Amino acid sequence: MSDNILSGTRIYLSGPMDFVGSRVIEKYLGWRAIVTPILKALEMTVLDPWNKPKVKGHKDYGKEGITPEKGRYEKDFWVNKETRARFELDFWETVHIDCRMVDVADSLLAFVPTNIYSVGTVHEIVLGRNQFKPVLLVSPPISYDYFPALKNLGEEERKALKFYGLKENPQGIPSQWYGNVVGGNNLFDGFGWEDMRFKSADFYPALIQHVLELAKPSTTDSVNFEKWQQVSDWVKQSEALQTLAGGILDHVKFTDEHEQELLKEELARSSEQERNYFWYNHSYTPKRPVLYQLFSIASGLIPHRLSIVSSLEKDGSITHNTHECVDDNWVIFDHS
Repeated sequence: MSDNILSGTRIYLSGPMDFVGSRVIEKYLGWRAIVTPILKALEMTVLDPWNKPKVKGHKDYGKEGITPEKGRYEKDFWVNKETRARFELDFWETVHIDCRMVDVADSLLAFVPTNIYSVGTVHEIVLGRNQFKPVLLVSPPISYDYFPALKNLGEEERKALKFYGLKENPQGIPSQWYGNVVGGNNLFDGFGWEDMRFKSADFYPALIQHVLELAKPSTTDSVNFEKWQQVSDWVKQSEALQTLAGGILDHVKFTDEHEQELLKEELARSSEQERNYFWYNHSYTPKRPVLYQLFSIASGLIPHRLSIVSSLEKDGSITHNTHECVDDNWVIFDHS
């Protein structure tokens, strides 16, 4: 295979883990589990908060299970300062390890749906950007129609949901803060598998081809087509990508037998058996999938970004001009 810019680099996977439908499904069939085989095929070291690295001399330091123990605080959380102090202390090891993984990572891949609360994700993104690390941020569309239980609700019920914080965001446009924090060139509305049956046995071979087809320009006489051809040829020359086979669970390593049994129970639920698509069982085609961006970078096409230059005019007004420049956040170290 030709040179792989991402080979030997380390990527941290940031995103909600707590306020999700099922922590079991999130760990073993969530976006981290799906994308990890692709990243490993790109010869990247994956830093995953579900599967934290072991700490020398400290057994199970920061280990995070799929069954949270918040119940121990519920009895007297708001009236007992010692309970709140224990609440703070008990999670410190996890925060410490996750932030250290951000420290040693070369880049971050973040999944940030606007309908899921996650303060840790924001913390990790800001920590990474303060260290000039590139963050690829995925913000999917949010629509009541994507939620099977909410699809047929009336207008009044939908207004009530909006009042309590579940707001629709059909285009998946993230908070405007992210445009400045991570850069608009690093914002994406999907991974590339949102319109695929993600539990299929041949998921990965189909996914790689599908991502390339999604990105193919409509005309062949453009610079974009030349770049797409370069990326496509590079992917076809990648033995690791071309031999990546099977489905998601074929690449999963279970923490223990207990978690394996928990997953079997979750998969046996009718709601999970009826789920064919990754995001709330709704098929949509991303306008800008992040997997193609990773293939492009690996092939040597460092992405550009628009830089804004402000000028002060004689009359005191300010004009803004943009120009394209190399995104030097992708200046990453050679760890070999």
